Amino acid sequence: MDNITRRTILGLCAAAGLAACQTNRSAPTPVNAPPNPFDDFYDKSFRLSELSADPIPAVSRPEVSAGLGDAVIDPTYATRIYRITAATPESGAWLRHEYSRRQVFNADNSRFLAQGENGSWSLHDATTFERIRVLERLEGDCEPLWDPHDPARFIHTARNGATTWWDQDGNVVLDLAGKTPWGDATSFWTKGEGGLSADGRRLALMATRYDEATQKNSCFGIVTVDPTIGKVIGTLDAQDFPTPGAFPDHVSIAPSGKRVVVSWLAGQGGTVAYDEKFKDQRRLIDASEHSDLAIGAAGEDLLVVADYGAGQITAINVENGERTNLHTLYPASGEAYACHISGQCFDRPGWVVVSSYADHTDSAPEQPAPTLRPEYRKVWLLELRAGGRALNVAHIHANWDDVSGDSYFLEPHASASRDLSRIVFASNWGGGEINDYLVGLPSWVLD
Repeated sequence: MDNITRRTILGLCAAAGLAACQTNRSAPTPVNAPPNPFDDFYDKSFRLSELSADPIPAVSRPEVSAGLGDAVIDPTYATRIYRITAATPESGAWLRHEYSRRQVFNADNSRFLAQGENGSWSLHDATTFERIRVLERLEGDCEPLWDPHDPARFIHTARNGATTWWDQDGNVVLDLAGKTPWGDATSFWTKGEGGLSADGRRLALMATRYDEATQKNSCFGIVTVDPTIGKVIGTLDAQDFPTPGAFPDHVSIAPSGKRVVVSWLAGQGGTVAYDEKFKDQRRLIDASEHSDLAIGAAGEDLLVVADYGAGQITAINVENGERTNLHTLYPASGEAYACHISGQCFDRPGWVVVSSYADHTDSAPEQPAPTLRPEYRKVWLLELRAGGRALNVAHIHANWDDVSGDSYFLEPHASASRDLSRIVFASNWGGGEINDYLVGLPSWVLD
């Protein structure tokens, strides 16, 4: 399901008009990095095992954990799992994080954001897992993005975008009205999948407008901004898109902030990397697939993508286009699986989180594959080098035959904290409503 369909499900698309060096950035130094509390709960001998095909034991769905000491131990991989949200009649059939490409946790891992089926957002304590409050200013797809330095701060726009972005207290941090070539644009947003650069100093946005009469979205162009000072860095007009006027699936920024990555559907341009002023460009892949932007072991910007044409999870160097195949998407003849990728662990370069679902055979594309392969129905880590490690983290325990709400939101969409101490994924854990679950990992997990 593409991003447009996802937002339609939310019932929002038709509403209301829709401190690193900037010139030589590399892998950032961890910011506000607190001690890893999970170090106290694991034996020093603990290591993640190599990706393997293991039975998925039945485990009773836990209640919301009462703190870091109240974990469910994954019976296969011995990782610590916490249930961290509880959907209610008020929130709807699910209460969970937004997406694999979005950072769920604040700068010091003390807070996280969750969204309900009703479009509401809430702030939660990431240690006790208590809901702190519903965020009345936030509604629907308003794109809250955590500040990478200040744990109390995030920025956001209005539902489905606006010309303005605010901080958590309602102060204007970015006002693009009259500051771009597109006076008719009413929304400046990433369309649900973009984020800030690792240092927080670059953000790429689509300039769009929704026409209620025709129920049509129009895109006028792409803009790069520095949200810390409200400055426009560069613009790209829609007439200069690979297919003029084609509406992108989403837009984001590379972790270094040096490249804008725009994703169009196959036949409309694919996924293209531009410099921040749109003076040069490089096509990375001919389609828009599940992916995320990550930092490689040498500090390079990588697009890590599920490339079904190549049959591989592939890392593509955003600067030079060099491709490195990492892991097969077709583990057996006539079989495949769907996955999402999270490169949000910016402070642990060289790794991404993969979460898999919808494994199937050619003869039964909507059914679980009859043979359980190492990749299926779990969260795992993947090293960003040829022949790199793939490591088991946890099974997702999702029951696709008993889903409250739309089954799209049962996709795990696992997302990592910056320091990789936390991985959050969505599940109904055997059936019913969909909530968030957290895997806590010790600091030596990749040693």
